[in-house]
Parts: sequence; structure tokens; C-alpha cells
Amino acid sequence: MTTRYFVRRLLFCLFLAGLGWAAGCGGGSSQAKSTTTTTTTSSGANVLPIAVDGGPTAKQANGSIYENAAFATVTVCAPGTTTCTTIDNLLVDTGSVGLRVFQSSVSSLGLPAVDASNGSAAYNCVTFVDGTYLWGPVEQADVEMGGETAKSVPIQVISSGNTGVPTACSNGGSTNENTVQLLGANGILGVGTEPTDCFYEGGSACSPTSGISTPPPLYFTCSGSTCGEAFVAVANQVTNPVALLPADNNGVIVELPAVSGSQATVSGSLVFGIGTESNNQLASGATVFTQTCDDFTTVFSGKTYSPGSTCAGAGSFIDSGSNGLFFPNARKIATCPSNTAVGNLSSWYCPSSTQALSATNEGANGASKTTNFSVANAESLFTSASTDTDAAMSQLAGTNPSGVGFDWGLPFFYGVNVYNAIDGQKMPSGAPAGPWWAY
Repeated sequence: MTTRYFVRRLLFCLFLAGLGWAAGCGGGSSQAKSTTTTTTTSSGANVLPIAVDGGPTAKQANGSIYENAAFATVTVCAPGTTTCTTIDNLLVDTGSVGLRVFQSSVSSLGLPAVDASNGSAAYNCVTFVDGTYLWGPVEQADVEMGGETAKSVPIQVISSGNTGVPTACSNGGSTNENTVQLLGANGILGVGTEPTDCFYEGGSACSPTSGISTPPPLYFTCSGSTCGEAFVAVANQVTNPVALLPADNNGVIVELPAVSGSQATVSGSLVFGIGTESNNQLASGATVFTQTCDDFTTVFSGKTYSPGSTCAGAGSFIDSGSNGLFFPNARKIATCPSNTAVGNLSSWYCPSSTQALSATNEGANGASKTTNFSVANAESLFTSASTDTDAAMSQLAGTNPSGVGFDWGLPFFYGVNVYNAIDGQKMPSGAPAGPWWAY
């Protein structure tokens, strides 16, 4: 049973780029594991159940456990019809925006194409820092989540083939994550703090109204097998489905139970809306962090990780799509071996004993809050149980790519209600304008 390293987060400098994953699994010293299952759930039409359970390939022969990944099920329908399909094991990702599903999942629905500004069908590219990517057409669908439906949502349909992908997307031959085995999920449910995936200046960087002559390599149109960058109107860009709900559309709350060490599975809730229902009120003790360039500041071990006023710095971010806490090694924590029987673990931390650490998060609004966390030996976490089936690991951490700040991945979410408020949506009385997050 292999184990993988994932960081799913979309950055925007002039165009979007996500943090990729490098394969990782290992063997090593003892670390207590648990086979318990813990659940915390809310109820209501605005609630979508989520589970950290290893993902779609965990129980397959030679499959992979996707540790610290929260999965959900949604129903996708042809717009305005009852022709629908239900898709499970979608990665719940607060670090990206938009629903992304495999072509094979929705091919029977006949979803209508969404056009770019030049009148041709639009294609979307999501490029990851390690060179992997997702590519496919933009199509329109109704998206049912919990008991609520977002109508006519532009989604990305991940193409099954590898031909015709422009070099600007594929980086000249890197990996297309266009299978369940490569992606580790049946798709991505991106519920971040922006309404569209081209979120620079409200999507205008990808729109013909941007005033720039060349669109960024995020949207394309194709003639045969030749594709080139194209502008796309904001309304046609891949859209956060939460922002298109008829109500409860200003953000989400991720609710997961506390995890001590590691556990087989945990279950929780993705609650839609902030301050719109009795079950989604902003807690009185929650600290709100407004953002700069969709990032904030984390101070850790005497180092400050901030986007800066020009967005050129190493900003920090909250990201349920990352399966660990990833941060620069300012504390010089030992990393794991690069050569093990099951792969390269060098991106993970492997201290000889569990490290008790803390970091302080700061918002553009001056808010400040310190969080305590611990880092265990990843090699031990992955391999100490004879069945190797634990999916929830609260002490899993690793290094991150150069130039990136503190990535508060899914371990941060255990036992803490995390609020994500969407840019441009109406906020409850007393709350600042989005985008912001809180805990």
C-alpha cells in the first residue's frame, strides 16, 4: 500500500499555479496508531458530509492511501434537467476554486460547452509547481451539494487523453494527472475564498476587459490539435460552486473532529454559508484574518512568511487540499530518507522524537493568533501499523517548495472549525468584506 505526498493549492502571480506532489512512502521506527473512527457532523440542507477515509484507491489492489484528504460526494446534472450522475471521492480543497471532474464521470450527461470570448469552446489548464497539470474543456452543469443546488456552474471536465495539450499547459512533457490513480481522487471540489479560478482582480486578468493584450495560460481555445491562450468572460470562468448557491453562498465552514496521533478515518461536515443560518454563525471566539493576495502572514521560529504589500513574498495560506503541514525548515528538523524500499520520503519531516511547535498567524487587519502543533516521524506514521490503513494523521508534516511560506494543510483542520469567506459576496453584519478566513 503506497503513500503519497500531495499539496493542492492554486497560487496566482500573473496566472494560476498550484503546489504539486512528489511521491512519498516509507518504513521505519515505531509510532502508535489507532483504528478508531471519529465523527463530528452538522445537519441541515446547507451541509455536505465529508470523510477522511483514504480515498478511492485505498482499498484497491496495489492502491494508495491518500492520507489527510477530505472527500465529499456531489451530484452533477445537465443544466435544467434531471439527467444527473453522482460523483463520490471528490477532494475538498479550500486552496483552489471550482469543480473538476473526469470526462468519464459526466460523458453521458451531454453537458453544454462554455465559450471563450472569441466564440470557440473554452479549455482550462491548472498547472502545478512540480510540472503536473489538469487539462480539459469548460462545460456547464447544475451541481447539487447536500440539499442545495448551484445552477449553470462552469466546471472543468478533465480530458482523458494526452494529445493536443498546449506546451504552455504541459510544460513540454510533464505528467497529466488525468486518472484517478494519478490524482488520488475522482476530482476536486475547490471551495476557496475566490468566486472564480482566475481570481486576479476579480477574474479580469482572464477577461477581455483586462486591458492586457495577451491572456495568461489558464484558458485556451483549440483548432484541431492546436490550442492557444484565450480570454474568457468572468461569468464563463471555472467558478466556485458555493458562490452560485441561491443562499448560503458567501463561504464555507470545514468541521472535522480532533485527531490524536493517527486514526483510521474521521468524518465531518462542509457547511455552506457564514452567518446565513443557525448552523453557520461565526463563533464568538473565532479570529478573522483578512488577506493580501489571498495569503496571510505566519511567524514561525523567528521567521516571517508574508505575501508582502506587492504579493511578491512567501505568503502563507490555509489549504485543506494539502495532506500535511508544509513549512520551511527554520527549525532544522531532520527529514526522512530519500532511498527507502517504497520510495523517496525526503520531502517529509522525520524527527527522532515528536516535536512540539507553535506559530503565530497574522491577518492584514492586524489580527493575531498562536497555534500549537506537533510533528512526528513521517516514516513511522506511514508504516508502523501492520495493516497500514490509517488515513487521518494529525502530526504529519514536511518541507515545501522554495519561495512558499507556511502551508496549513488538513492536520490544522482537526478539532478546529475553519471558516472561508468568499471575495465579493455579502457578509454577515460586523464581518469584514471577503476574502478572509477564521478559526
